[in-house]
Amino acid sequence: MPDTGIPRPRYMNLLQQAGGRKQIEIILGGRRVGKTTLVKQFIAACLEKGLDAKDLLYMAMDHPRAAGVSASEILRDFRALFGHRRDRKVWLFLDEVQESPGWEAELKALYDSENLKLVCTGSTSALLAAQGGKLTGRQLIIVVYPLGFDEFLAFRGEEISRAEEYRYVVAAEEYLQIGGYPENVLQPSETYLAQLLDDVISRDLIRLQHIRRPEVVRDLMLLLASSVGSRISYNRLSKSLGISLDTVKDYLSHLKSAYLVDTIDKWTTSHNERVYAQKKAYLLDTGMKTVLTGRGDLGAKAENAIFMDFMRRGMRPGYYAEGEGEVDFVTGKPGSPEVVESKYDDSFEWEGRRLRGARLFLRRFPGCRNLTVVTRDATDRLKIDGTEISAIPLWKYLLRA
Repeated sequence: MPDTGIPRPRYMNLLQQAGGRKQIEIILGGRRVGKTTLVKQFIAACLEKGLDAKDLLYMAMDHPRAAGVSASEILRDFRALFGHRRDRKVWLFLDEVQESPGWEAELKALYDSENLKLVCTGSTSALLAAQGGKLTGRQLIIVVYPLGFDEFLAFRGEEISRAEEYRYVVAAEEYLQIGGYPENVLQPSETYLAQLLDDVISRDLIRLQHIRRPEVVRDLMLLLASSVGSRISYNRLSKSLGISLDTVKDYLSHLKSAYLVDTIDKWTTSHNERVYAQKKAYLLDTGMKTVLTGRGDLGAKAENAIFMDFMRRGMRPGYYAEGEGEVDFVTGKPGSPEVVESKYDDSFEWEGRRLRGARLFLRRFPGCRNLTVVTRDATDRLKIDGTEISAIPLWKYLLRA
């Protein structure tokens, strides 16, 4: 059995459930985030469970030899090669499926007419919109993100004992600087990440989205990286970049579809306010922020890491803002919200100036029962009017169950 890399149980557990399902498994995520490795690990697991290797076919659809070849042709030739009967179940793994001609209609036809299990990967969420509902009810989506802090430690072979917990603080800071792209974690290189960004822009945005001014996309990416954790103004971005408001929104949408950035809305009971209020932008990898804005700004990177922790857990928080007061992340309903504040400090002062937004929130929403302040290396716990307030170091927050 060839080496299939370092396991990522979070995603393998999701794929292990695939065998008994009819639906097409579509694995999405940015380039070089580990989708291909995950698929190969899943194939290895299938073989270990006793599936016949003659029933499993992996195809990299972005390989030059696969250019112009449809999924149905690949399946037909595979069956012919081993003399499979039409009713014999086979497993077809299509890597970078968006490179296959007419992939949407092809997958629908294969799903409806063939005895097979389809597992596909793609590097842009735009491919879901492109299929125009053809696969509705036929697909299940798994989104693969850059490594979480627990995976970062595993990839680096870090084993830290209880007596050496202070080392976690240093490791967490390295995680903020390096980020979570697997190859970059194993061999850190800002040049690698810079080239990866150029590759995503050229392959997934210029070619697939037909963007005419790639230099503006790079400038937008830089502005967003500089504004991590801050509310963004489309009007201000439009003026800074010298492009229309609609173009700013289009380019931001393309960056989101390529899994480079994401945004959150204001947490509010007003639908109109949620739609029209300013968004807050985050990158999907803190290492990419290091490449774009340097090794400083650890507070913003820590807040970005907390945002990505929400995403990996399948949660999309909002932010709260009122006047000069702001809370970084809020989840739940107005009657029982939960708050996470990022304050990358070595000390914790509940009555301090930096937590006035959190105190304002508790006055407005007394039903809040849990408020967590994520610090650099400070720990504390107190209870105020029924609210549990916890200060916890970033490393411990990211490693919680």
